[in-house]
Amino acid sequence: MTVRRPTWGNQFYPTDPDEARGMWEGFFKRCESSRIEDTIRAIQVPHAGWVYSGQAAAEAYNQLRDRELNTVVMIGPQHHVPVRHMQVFPEGIWESPIGNLEVDARLASEFLEFDEAFQADIPAHAAEHSLEVQIPPLAMASPETKIVPILTAPYQPKHPRILADALGEIVGTQSDVLVLISTDLYHGESYEACKTTDSRTIELVQAMDAKGLESALANGSAAACGGDGLTALLYAAQKLGIKKAHLLAACNSNDITGQRGGYVVGYSAFAFV
Repeated sequence: MTVRRPTWGNQFYPTDPDEARGMWEGFFKRCESSRIEDTIRAIQVPHAGWVYSGQAAAEAYNQLRDRELNTVVMIGPQHHVPVRHMQVFPEGIWESPIGNLEVDARLASEFLEFDEAFQADIPAHAAEHSLEVQIPPLAMASPETKIVPILTAPYQPKHPRILADALGEIVGTQSDVLVLISTDLYHGESYEACKTTDSRTIELVQAMDAKGLESALANGSAAACGGDGLTALLYAAQKLGIKKAHLLAACNSNDITGQRGGYVVGYSAFAFV
């Protein structure tokens, strides 16, 4: 069996199990969002270092606790490997300091059979952090769930629609299969530009406006490094039974550090029902 071992430990998050679990226990205790009683079909979470984006992500993960989830289809952007296909991790185990999660090989195979844009690609996952940082909190919130890790390739304009079609057909309205979108928002040097751009991104997501988001990401009025996955989710919303996007958190790295100016990254967290 293939084992995907952590690559980014002690950079984005601590590898000591007690320290890692303690961080998430603290995040969960500080969550402010009210419990969503409806079935959650998808969440969006950031993927920066936990000290920066962990509290925002926790608002979404906290909503998953004590829910029956069989599989989480995890979609994040590829930052490091210049490939042109969507990279599916086809089988095996993903290790983390909080707990290990098994890949749902059957469901992964359905994506691989759906379209040639999806390719089994274990090596491409080895260097990428956007899904790795999600494994520990997901293992803590839903330790029995299985996963289907998928990375999107940059600059492939047809992929969001293909991914949306795959989500609609393969996941559909199965209440025990959840879609997880891993994305940060604005990246840049201006706190004010971050606030303005993130507000536009969040507005379009709340409106469930897939075409509007895709257009805004293209012209720069919105920003999301995992924008293909987020756009695909909105295109697939009707087939997934999603009717509403609940904004759970919105902040940025300058808000967390208390600084103004310098490099800043925006974060959001959503639950889709």
